[in-house]
Amino acid sequence: MSDSKVYQYPRYYAIGYRWNTDVEADFIATCVKLYGSESLPAPPARQAGAKRFLDIGCGSGRHMVELATRGYQMTGIDLSPEMVAYVKEEAAKSKLPITASVGDLRDLKVTGRFDAAYCFMDTFRFLLTNKVIVSHLRRVADLLVPGGLYLLDFWIPHQWDQMSNEIHQWEQTEGETTVRVFYLQHPETVDPIAQTFEDELVFEVREGDQTKEIRGGPTRTRLILPQEFRALVDNSGVFDLMATHGEFDVTEPLSRESLTWRMISVLRKR
Repeated sequence: MSDSKVYQYPRYYAIGYRWNTDVEADFIATCVKLYGSESLPAPPARQAGAKRFLDIGCGSGRHMVELATRGYQMTGIDLSPEMVAYVKEEAAKSKLPITASVGDLRDLKVTGRFDAAYCFMDTFRFLLTNKVIVSHLRRVADLLVPGGLYLLDFWIPHQWDQMSNEIHQWEQTEGETTVRVFYLQHPETVDPIAQTFEDELVFEVREGDQTKEIRGGPTRTRLILPQEFRALVDNSGVFDLMATHGEFDVTEPLSRESLTWRMISVLRKR
């Protein structure tokens, strides 16, 4: 995963990434109803009760908090101890059924069985090789019930000549704190053989009349294109690719017109 310095500031991260949480949580819940184990004939051993979700790369826990308030049991892992501590504090304050621990998506050490897992906000692209990606998919499948879902969200380019040249920015405000987030790509770092390059998160934080910049530092990530991803899923032997979308809308399949700046995929365990 990433050791970006911005992950050492979970409160700023929580503010900067608070947008669209309701929509993304709606998308997860709708996919579970459309494609998940509920949509399949119920085996005799299936137990009733709250659905269990696994958040891989949970960050500040914004999805977990929202989904827990809707009645789901939430488990999250993140490489950042600061993020995990923040999630635990927020869960304790709100008395929600959330557990979180420090963990690496390249070597998932999680116990339990889950109805769905998700890995959002580009975290999946920290898996840098085909072998590691396939191994990760198989490990996630081990953690899911039959028919369980794995939802993924990662950046893909709009155009061939923008393979590593995109910059995105947005800002969010909470109280007296405004966090502007910059996502930068560094084209000079491209490795065309490995299909990797370095990108970076930068926070510009304004609190009252004070402004400071937090540079995350470059982290190496993988470029994964749609057809390539489909082939990797097929090669894993454990998932079927049920749908792809260009935004968090189950009625809009992925197309050149629907593509925002990331591809959202819905996988179902075979």
